[in-house]
Amino acid sequence: MSAAFPGGNPSDPGYWEVIFDVIPFPVYVADSKTYDIICANRAMMQRVAVKPGDKCHAAIYQQAEPCTFCRMQELEGIAACGTNYLEFELFNDIDDRWYQLRETMVAWFDGRRAKYSIAVDISALKEVQNALAEAHAELALKNRRLNGALLSEQEVTLNQRNFLAMVSHEFRMPLSIIGGAAQVLELYVGDKPEPREEIAKIDRAVHRMSDLIDVCLADERFTSAVAALQPSPLDLAPLIEDILREKTELAGPERLHLTIDAPVTACADQALLRVAVSNLLDNALKYSPPGSGPVRIALERGPAEARIIVTDNGPGIPADEVERIFEKFYRCPSATGTKGAGLGLYIVKRIAESHGGRIMVEPGSAGGSVFTISLPVEKA
Repeated sequence: MSAAFPGGNPSDPGYWEVIFDVIPFPVYVADSKTYDIICANRAMMQRVAVKPGDKCHAAIYQQAEPCTFCRMQELEGIAACGTNYLEFELFNDIDDRWYQLRETMVAWFDGRRAKYSIAVDISALKEVQNALAEAHAELALKNRRLNGALLSEQEVTLNQRNFLAMVSHEFRMPLSIIGGAAQVLELYVGDKPEPREEIAKIDRAVHRMSDLIDVCLADERFTSAVAALQPSPLDLAPLIEDILREKTELAGPERLHLTIDAPVTACADQALLRVAVSNLLDNALKYSPPGSGPVRIALERGPAEARIIVTDNGPGIPADEVERIFEKFYRCPSATGTKGAGLGLYIVKRIAESHGGRIMVEPGSAGGSVFTISLPVEKA
């Protein structure tokens, strides 16, 4: 069924011009039998130089014959079935623009059947769609590459673990033999100072190698533990008091002092947090000379975080070394002569960050260093 145009005075030639000219998109009406343009609005004529009587395929698309994509006959068919319009997208080679066309058959005021066509320029939309499609394709490619890299990394990590386990096993046996042989040699040399000193060098080297193997294995176990983090509401005061009791048995009560500002509950993995606080205390005790005063540990609650503060009496940390002390295996030049593998503070940092927290260090007011672990508090 053909659509009828609204009332008014359709016999007035200016009537249709006024109606069509207020439409901001190109509009034209063409005779369904002759393809002659009957009417075109201002927006249409600004795009294409058309005038009544021109063939629509020649004036608009510069085609000698009706366009292959012309929907005139199809519109006649669907109109007979009760459908009012067709809507489709078209790329115009003349102006290199994309259009969304909406066309319908109408009964023109002079009795002719005509095609009414309105075109909306969707070139900008197409550019966005194409850009999104390209971005999606690029993202999919990067995702595939990332998955491939992840699988490769997992394979490398597994190989590293297997290699580390194998090397550790293979090294321990000869180290045990060397250490045992050194002890036997010590029995033979008696009190001779020079041979005993050489044997002592062998013994120290064996212990250093054994310690290095233990450190590598400990780091591997720690990495696996962080991956399996299991946080739960944890009252920090009893945990710190328990750690302090253990350290006091080894270091002596005069070397540690605890201050608890207020009860604090954080969402934390108890086993990992114990490792972090224990490492921080071990580090503070190691660098605080005997007789320099107690290592102070404090538990404070802030508006949104719990703070575990450890203050040592050590030599302090040079400003240019502050950022590096948390790196894996890094040791300050001032730490020469102090036993360690450079993993303690690295592990503390990893544990704090895995809980959504952080660790900071600053100079103490009376010397030494102040380390602060900040953790998000458990929400009420």
